[in-house]
Amino acid sequence: MTSNQVLTQSALRVGAFLGLSHAELTQALGLDLRTISAMADGSAELDGNTAGGRRALTLIKIHQALTANVGSHEEACKQWVCSHNAGLGGTPALLMHTEMGMEAVLAYLQSMGAPQGM
Repeated sequence: MTSNQVLTQSALRVGAFLGLSHAELTQALGLDLRTISAMADGSAELDGNTAGGRRALTLIKIHQALTANVGSHEEACKQWVCSHNAGLGGTPALLMHTEMGMEAVLAYLQSMGAPQGM
């Protein structure tokens, strides 16, 4: 399996794990629905050197940070992604529609896991 295939499959799995529909995944990755559908059927791949590939890597990092904070319980992760978050000032799923929003969600989750006090 190539690195592009791994990235593509990982992005699709993470999207499903977080409860993102294909339409929401198009927003998060900055791709069109036809490309997401082609990725799902194996006829298209992400490239880590493209904007969509870099956003997929950010989505994967969000998944890793979220599971580090709330555990790997899929329903708990989906609930967190789909619920309003006062610290972020919005719903993570909606914030992830933009690259800036994805970075904000990732930074928030990473700060939750950071050692406190010192």
